[in-house]
Amino acid sequence: MAPPNARLALALLLSLPIAAHAASLEDTLNSHWKGGWAVVKVPISSSCDGFYNDNEVVGNRVDSKARRRFDAGELVRVERVGAKRGRVDVFLDLAEAILEERRDGPFTLYDTLNCRIQLRVPIPERADAGGAEARLAELLEMHGSEREAEASSAWNGRRREPFPEGYEQTLAAYESWKAAQTNVAVQERMERAIDEAARINDRVRSDPKYLEGFAAGVDRAKDRVHGDCPGLLRSSFSPEGKGDGDWKRGYEDGQRLAWNLELLRRLKDCFVPVP
Repeated sequence: MAPPNARLALALLLSLPIAAHAASLEDTLNSHWKGGWAVVKVPISSSCDGFYNDNEVVGNRVDSKARRRFDAGELVRVERVGAKRGRVDVFLDLAEAILEERRDGPFTLYDTLNCRIQLRVPIPERADAGGAEARLAELLEMHGSEREAEASSAWNGRRREPFPEGYEQTLAAYESWKAAQTNVAVQERMERAIDEAARINDRVRSDPKYLEGFAAGVDRAKDRVHGDCPGLLRSSFSPEGKGDGDWKRGYEDGQRLAWNLELLRRLKDCFVPVP
């Protein structure tokens, strides 16, 4: 029996022709398909989440766990083609986006989502470019331009659904509401910081050990406030423990006071104009 290293080397050597064949096939397919426009002849699915969602070709149908289904005849642009052992992957960008509804407070809003799929097409391991092209042609009707594809009788004619009537006014009202909500949240967070600072001020003592620890705590925490405005609104603070007795109590109070005062300073810049 050959040693393990020899068996590994043999396996690698045997795989080289297959890898070279796949690379050559991929280059040939991309030269014909990449950047082109096509009409998909079978129903496909996408979650419209920014990723190329898997669509497994099984005979003349497609299986996918993606949550949105599109009828046959969808217009797509071929982003690229990948070739592997026994499979060709065609990465497709759907020409038309979709609108997804969401709620924020009293408002119904709509996000424009772009949809993508990865069409995974099984082919014989040693299929040549002609065989692979023929298989893809069973699934995709290729065209020289977007306009030409739209002129095809196979195109299903889908367009992105329109925004509701008066949606611009809804967006304007939403922006005003959102800004007001932000300012309320900033004000409430500032008031909490003020209350905390006031409580610390009330318990400051004149004990030398306490004051020494307090000064050390202020120096330690003054640079510990970080983040953007949403992060500042969610922020909380836990002082570091160090020392013992009065010095430790002063050290913790100094940290809390310095942190809250710096938070107040930064929060002042988080107010937004209300449209």
